Amino acid sequence: MRPEPRRSRPVREDDRLIVAALGGAGIISYGTLYYCVAAIAKEASRDLAVTEEWILGCFSLALLASALIALAAGRLMDRYGAGKTMRVASFAGGASLGVAAVSWNAVVFAIALFGMQLASAFLFYEAAFVFLVQRDAVHAKWQMAALTLIVGFSSTLFWPLTSLLLTSISWRQVCWIYGGCNVLLALPLIQLALGKSSARLGEQSTVCGSQDKPSSKPIDLVLITVGFSLTTFAFSALLSRMIPILSSIGLDLQEAALVSTLFGPSQLAVRLFAGSFSERISPIQLTILSCVMLSAATFTIILASHSLVGIAIFVALVGFSSGLNSICRGSLPLSVFGPDGYGTRVGLITAFRLSTASFAPFFFNFVQTNCGVGLALASLAVCAVGSTLSFARVSARSKREPDR
Repeated sequence: MRPEPRRSRPVREDDRLIVAALGGAGIISYGTLYYCVAAIAKEASRDLAVTEEWILGCFSLALLASALIALAAGRLMDRYGAGKTMRVASFAGGASLGVAAVSWNAVVFAIALFGMQLASAFLFYEAAFVFLVQRDAVHAKWQMAALTLIVGFSSTLFWPLTSLLLTSISWRQVCWIYGGCNVLLALPLIQLALGKSSARLGEQSTVCGSQDKPSSKPIDLVLITVGFSLTTFAFSALLSRMIPILSSIGLDLQEAALVSTLFGPSQLAVRLFAGSFSERISPIQLTILSCVMLSAATFTIILASHSLVGIAIFVALVGFSSGLNSICRGSLPLSVFGPDGYGTRVGLITAFRLSTASFAPFFFNFVQTNCGVGLALASLAVCAVGSTLSFARVSARSKREPDR
């Protein structure tokens, strides 16, 4: 593993402006292309004469399609620059929402869903991480932490906003408004960030060092891909089934909803921590800490599910782990491999982890239904421990090969 690059200059005002612009665009992208779908599914299904499950099933397939093109998306970002591909994707996402707004049957709406999620492959966290690395690999680490802190407010803003809009206008009008937000707000913000960027990837390679020996690359890439795939599988299962999980271990619906609200503040708190200590703690240490927290969360809920305090600790630990994980997905590949080919590597990792995660809710529900919630949670504990071991192996390899 290459040593952490030292800061060559203080943080500039442009750095903060670019992170803020990307953060604003990310809030809009996540809110309009991802979080709004579940909110409008009920009204859309009624209008299009299909079941809500049909809409959500198409959404799941669209998410899988987005995962499968992540590698190609990474390569395109390496070739043309993440800023340029993000501009095109923001327009495509807005256009897809427009198609959803005018969809005359469920098939057209499903096509719009696929367009929205394919666009998201060029807009969400990983795309913004590539943008930051291509602009300034030296300072990208703290910028990633700051970016996730900003974009983390997307669900907080768009879940209630979408619900509020649906009380006064139709779901089609919501899609029109959200499509306009992508084109009229997110796209100019991306353009602003692109216009402020001056450094190029080629210039950053000399700062971060030369490319490591190719012989050591595949093992580290496989270990990192396995580690992030296991954690994302666990997060996908837990977050998609959080309320049912808490209800199945004894909480009533109101208590489950109340305790689950600890997740958001926990994510926010740990991202503030990561941003404050980004120059003192290495990415591999943060990644291992994230996995240890996830392991602790799964063991806590298995052993202390009878205790309200234990359940609250479980939710908080999941939030801590998830908050760190979103940062480490960008900073760890940069730390291990450097900026050259960063988009392609991140795209490969993303393709595997999201493809694996797409099956997590079904798997967890199947095991819970047939074997009980205890065994289902134990399977996630195995995933968490496995991810910890994968990243610990990466750390051990770096210590044995300090010249890497």
